[in-house]
Amino acid sequence: MNDRRGQLLLLSGMLIAMSVALISLYLTTASISGYRVSYSPWDLPYYEMRMSVYEATRAIKLYKSSDVISEFYQNMSKIYARHGYFVVAQANKTASEDLYELNLTFKTDRVKLEVKKNVPTY
Repeated sequence: MNDRRGQLLLLSGMLIAMSVALISLYLTTASISGYRVSYSPWDLPYYEMRMSVYEATRAIKLYKSSDVISEFYQNMSKIYARHGYFVVAQANKTASEDLYELNLTFKTDRVKLEVKKNVPTY
């Protein structure tokens, strides 16, 4: 009778130890794989780059005045600078009345994006 209690005690202890080992192995694997998936060596600010070009183009289409556009770009540069990005945008009128040439530079410590784009105002 005593042998059975000892065997059950030993068996339940081994099951608990194996389940704890499996749970810790699972949690370790999950945390490591999550780190590897989310880690990017470039860490590119895709959204910010896209939005800077979009907002610069939108300003040209909405305001259609060089003074207002340049003031908007100065404010946009200040906003991006608060988030750690260096943005310089310039809009120059071309020979055509309804066409502006957009020159935008977006810089971080890893990225330098330069966009030259013709933007119609209509």
